[in-house]
Amino acid sequence: MTNQKVSSLNDLRVAFEELRHVNPMLELVERNINGTDHNVFKNAPPTLRDLINTVQLLMGDFPFINDRGKQYQFSEIIAKAKSISNYLAEQNLKPGDSVGICMQNSIDWVIAFLGVAGCGITCVPFNSWWKEDELAYGVEHSEVKLIFVDQKRYDLAKNLNVNLVVSGNVDGAASMDDALNTSADDWPELNAKDEDVAVVLYTSGSTGLPKGVMLTHLSIVNSMLGFYTLGELTTHITKEPLLQVENASVIINVPLFHVTGLITQFLLSMLAKRNMYLMHKWDAEEALKLIHNEKITNLSGVPTQSWDLLNHPDVDSYDLSSLIDIGAGGSARPEEQVKQLTEKFNLPLTFAWGMTETAALGTIHRGESYLERPTSCGLPVPLITEIGIMDENWNLLNTNDIGELVFKSPTNTVGYLKNSEETAKTIQNGWLRTGDLGYIDEDGYLFIVDRKKALIIRGGENISTLEVENAIDKHPLVLESCVSGIEDEKFGEIVGAMIYCKENLSSQEIKDFLSSNLAGYKLPEVILFSSNPLPRIASEKIDRVLIKQMLSDHKIND
Repeated sequence: MTNQKVSSLNDLRVAFEELRHVNPMLELVERNINGTDHNVFKNAPPTLRDLINTVQLLMGDFPFINDRGKQYQFSEIIAKAKSISNYLAEQNLKPGDSVGICMQNSIDWVIAFLGVAGCGITCVPFNSWWKEDELAYGVEHSEVKLIFVDQKRYDLAKNLNVNLVVSGNVDGAASMDDALNTSADDWPELNAKDEDVAVVLYTSGSTGLPKGVMLTHLSIVNSMLGFYTLGELTTHITKEPLLQVENASVIINVPLFHVTGLITQFLLSMLAKRNMYLMHKWDAEEALKLIHNEKITNLSGVPTQSWDLLNHPDVDSYDLSSLIDIGAGGSARPEEQVKQLTEKFNLPLTFAWGMTETAALGTIHRGESYLERPTSCGLPVPLITEIGIMDENWNLLNTNDIGELVFKSPTNTVGYLKNSEETAKTIQNGWLRTGDLGYIDEDGYLFIVDRKKALIIRGGENISTLEVENAIDKHPLVLESCVSGIEDEKFGEIVGAMIYCKENLSSQEIKDFLSSNLAGYKLPEVILFSSNPLPRIASEKIDRVLIKQMLSDHKIND
């Protein structure tokens, strides 16, 4: 590892000034977006279709996706995507309409997304772990006119009032193969505009109902170029390659319906000319084999996945020397894990903070700087993004003062679908309230200390405490419940629940009751029963701090 490091935000600013004069991709121009002036990339392709065309023009053909051992070239994928685009046009779908995807990670997921984006239609990637009721809500709320599903998700969607295209063979249903047989020499004539909504991503919110985060073509393309810029700046300073490397490859070990999987792994791989190895379900041993056999260069995901690699009993049996980066996001790595990973793999680690609402772009931390400040989330992209700490009245606070983290960037969401009230609470004068509490030090590094939102982040998955409480409270023997995130060494947090019941219940009975309505990752793993009303504070509200402590103690002693 090198001793060169990014010591402050000013280092990035200096590097940006040096590079923007020689790299036309880094040229900026001011633009008013929703009433606020932002710097955007002057030479950025306007839409995702234009981005795809630009990548083809500049980079030619390259190995792009490996799915279950079968390799696909970029040109093959784009040809298939054009067929999907023209199929959708034949269904009289056009820009302004919405089309969903509900599949596990697969080649068909990628083709469907590029096909939808390529004809300017809004894509709605649904959580493939959702149950039928959750999917029904998403379909109704987003008003998708068609969904691409795999065979497993077909059973969840077949009774919904929406057209389906199935990846696989289902009698009487339109198939992906039929769509791919649509003649297509080029994209359909119609395309989106850069400020049209490209993607709606659902994220669990403190209201209990998933919120649809609207991301425009402009925000997504600028996010990708923001990541490209961060890679170029850190490489310029540290001399450690990150994105622009020969024979680059990455394991896609995060669901593609996540903003991380979609933007920082999938779409960014187009810019980085990376070969993507699709993983359908995280498996540390499979990941080790892929790195060893395929000479994988990049691995990123949630911290639990780094933890799994580090602690795999056979890790020393594999040659992992091809790796140039192990990245993480979603939740913070424990400080000791940062040290252990660095010592074990002897390469620079990366940590990034971002949100669905910011199109994944946020701050980044890497190498020696990360080792020196392992509890920090890193630095933002200068000139493109700003971070600040504000009080409840939207007043910016001073260095090292704790308040709510706010983020200003052309990548920010334009708002929540059909939720103007929440949008107004969250966005003001271009600043986005993140719900995270933190501070910025004198060198510009961001530190997050807590969350305002009632969310649990389990291995990178956002879980609404209210949603789980509402599901528990539907049990006929439950009088009240309180759900809290419990610290966990592997997942960062797990779901804990304290439940006041009329009669005795078992943990398994609760889990069985919830399993038909909640995705598996949302189920409580620590359950504490009470024969009395839950403890209260002076205002008679449930004492969530005390209950969180009681659940933590119960986990330790269990």
